[in-house]
Amino acid sequence: MSMIGLIVLMMASCRKDPEMPSGELVNIKTNEITEITGFSAVVSAYVGADCDERGVCWSISSNPTVSDSHTTDGSGMGSFTSSITGLWTNTTYYVRAYATDSKGTSYGEQKIFITSRVSVPTVTTSSVSNITRSTATCGGNVTSDGGATVTARGVCWSTSPNPLVSNSHTTNGSGTGSFTSSITELWANTTYYIRAYATNSRGTGYGEQKSFTTLSGGGGEINGHAYVDLGLPSGTLWATCNVGASKPEDYGDYFAWGETETKSTYNWSTYKWCNGSYNTLTKYNTDSSHGTVDNKRVLELADDAARANWGGAWRMPTYDEMHELTDCTWTWTTQDGKNGYRVTGSTGTSIFLPAAGYKSYSDSPHQAGSHGYYWSSSLRIADTDNAYDLYFYSGNVNTNNDYREYGQSVRPVCAAR
Repeated sequence: MSMIGLIVLMMASCRKDPEMPSGELVNIKTNEITEITGFSAVVSAYVGADCDERGVCWSISSNPTVSDSHTTDGSGMGSFTSSITGLWTNTTYYVRAYATDSKGTSYGEQKIFITSRVSVPTVTTSSVSNITRSTATCGGNVTSDGGATVTARGVCWSTSPNPLVSNSHTTNGSGTGSFTSSITELWANTTYYIRAYATNSRGTGYGEQKSFTTLSGGGGEINGHAYVDLGLPSGTLWATCNVGASKPEDYGDYFAWGETETKSTYNWSTYKWCNGSYNTLTKYNTDSSHGTVDNKRVLELADDAARANWGGAWRMPTYDEMHELTDCTWTWTTQDGKNGYRVTGSTGTSIFLPAAGYKSYSDSPHQAGSHGYYWSSSLRIADTDNAYDLYFYSGNVNTNNDYREYGQSVRPVCAAR
């Protein structure tokens, strides 16, 4: 043998391939692939001799190696399983078991699988039962998880059709199967729409829509607008909506005190009952330093936003009627995505006052979603450029006073029938 041939032979005998084909190093087998979902699978494998590291590797290309995605599942010989995660849905994957020892890495035979196509869960809506003035029972059945784990399920409801989980809803566990939901804090004599829902990583699926009407509870209508009897000592009946609103949670319109129409700018220069400033009042004034004195202390019905817009017997509440309302039970809550207070009377019936904020110098409300300002019909005698209102935020409810120029909410009342 020539010297060159000997050198080539020695070089060939010293070269080590770190990734030898199966059977030349450790005996390893890729067995079954099970529990295939849209994002994961489980692979079982067997190593026939001791090894330093073992696992499975996978790729969307054939013959994956440990330089691709892979698991590490201990060492030694014997059977093992590997959980593969982070996969793409509806995708073909190639997978091989591997084992590494001092000689290198060997691979089992290649297996092929396809991840599931993931969709939103399938859910049905149960019938509504046990309907009272303020509660009901519903539920649903998640019949398919859509190929991914159901992380939340329940029912959602609204006074408008096709409610979503962004509306009022329950959360009743996870996974597939039947569930029951208790629905609370409903309005008396009100029609609701309800659907079961189930959520997975793909999104939220909804069941068929059902509707039901809660029982009447000391309520009714006057001139086409609903009221609730809260059982107040005065017998005052409170409306279920603000002026300008079609649902209890709607903010409705904003009015300066003593004005009956909305406008784009709320300040003294646009206020109806002054000559451009707080000390030039032309109506509702007992103090000459604030303008013309007429000693009117309560809004006339012609200047009452509730009477002007709703007619009938509706009017704005007096200071005393607002103060009486603060003796009810007040619960800060969210109604169809709007923050506010649920006010519950001695009869168990309630109204919802949304935190609509107020308007000043622009048509955009300030503090909407966090604070509520509701006008009374009563002038503040100590400062006649102010009128009394109901003021609240989470954790605080009281009667207050604010500048008459501000645009605030109006919740009408009427006398006991």
